[in-house]
Amino acid sequence: MARNGSLLNGESLELVDESFDLIAVVTEPVPPVVESNVEDSKREIVLGRNVHTSCHEVTEPEADDESTGDKDAFMASVLARYRKTLIERTKHHLGYPYNLDFDYGALGQLQHFSINNLGDPFIESNYGVHSRQFEVGVLDWFACLWEIEKKDYWGYITNCGTEGNLHGILVGREVFPDGILYASKESHYSVFKAARMYRMECVKVETLVTGEIDCSDFRIKLLANKDKPAIINELLLKELLMILISLFVLSKRTGFHLKDSISTVMVPFLGL
Repeated sequence: MARNGSLLNGESLELVDESFDLIAVVTEPVPPVVESNVEDSKREIVLGRNVHTSCHEVTEPEADDESTGDKDAFMASVLARYRKTLIERTKHHLGYPYNLDFDYGALGQLQHFSINNLGDPFIESNYGVHSRQFEVGVLDWFACLWEIEKKDYWGYITNCGTEGNLHGILVGREVFPDGILYASKESHYSVFKAARMYRMECVKVETLVTGEIDCSDFRIKLLANKDKPAIINELLLKELLMILISLFVLSKRTGFHLKDSISTVMVPFLGL
């Protein structure tokens, strides 16, 4: 039987039913899009499912607790087991193009500072403990790699690819407020997450067995919305890898020369 809890605004929140399966497998990392009724003025809110697997309990020490030896030893054992797990998982880490050869030795002396590059890397903020000079240097290096003049680009270093997708799609929406976002159905989930966050219309394009976008389906869906700008999400990893492998084989067999065909960090180093 469902129970109700009260919110600050007086509305009630229906809690999860007792029949909810705690060990159910979530098929999607984000909740599905809600089809809203145009006649209904209220927007339905969908929350993710809280499916616990394992976690460490966080406990607060007593006010008069002066015995820390046992707790320190316990914490050391927890971290040691966690490190062992990381070592084992790293041995079988496949599918993500990460550099796993980490060596922070030279940077150890900087780990005691709260470094934060707030805001635009080209505009000085009122937070003085930053590393903007390094960030802009990295941006200049990539601009040079892609043969872009320093005065002709803007960018910043994101924390991950998801943040890059969120910002790139946001720029597209700001430039084309009524544009439609087109993305391969196999695109990273953050692309569709961005569409929900920014209230954008998003069209999923079918793919071929190789992971490439089905250009015939893409053409049909573009022509169906000729009156609106198209905001196109770029290649996903699998599609990009298939294209790079094909081009690599082609270059070796025919002497085909690839230059500036794909704007990615990998291509300039392939020697094609």
